[in-house]
Amino acid sequence: MIIVGLGNPGSTYNATRHNIGFKIVDRLVEELDGTQWKTDRQVSWSKIGPHWIIKPRAMMNLSGPALHDFLNYKQLALDPTVLAEQLLVIHDELDFPVGQLKIQTARSSAGHNGVQSIIDTWHGWQGFSRLRVGIGDNRSVNLPAEDYVLRPFTAAEQPVIDQQIKAAVELLRLKLA
Repeated sequence: MIIVGLGNPGSTYNATRHNIGFKIVDRLVEELDGTQWKTDRQVSWSKIGPHWIIKPRAMMNLSGPALHDFLNYKQLALDPTVLAEQLLVIHDELDFPVGQLKIQTARSSAGHNGVQSIIDTWHGWQGFSRLRVGIGDNRSVNLPAEDYVLRPFTAAEQPVIDQQIKAAVELLRLKLA
């Protein structure tokens, strides 16, 4: 399996809503004793047994080319029919409340630029699975989406996020078993 957590690189973005994909794969690698993170090309990667855990190190909206380049470099599955069985992308989701998780396959990007970058890089193919992680709705606080996703979670939301990350890791643990 190839699990990709989406986020933005750099300490400026560590605590933002947009980086929930990074937070989940970091916790997964920590809890399942993955290999130490390495950086190659434009990604950081770890392995848990035969499974690849990847964080593109390009900005979120350029995740697709970074991921494609790395998979090509490592000679991992680039054929969409093989990738459909192996690839799971974890990303923030504005359409879900904080705390909600949902796995879906073969869906459009629903306006998520990081996911759209992956779809565009594979010439419109969207057959991979996605773990959509609710970060709350920007309209509830009257902010543009691009500003909202770069804000940290509130103190009131943090316990819910901690539980959400724990639930996501457990879900991934089951998928990897």
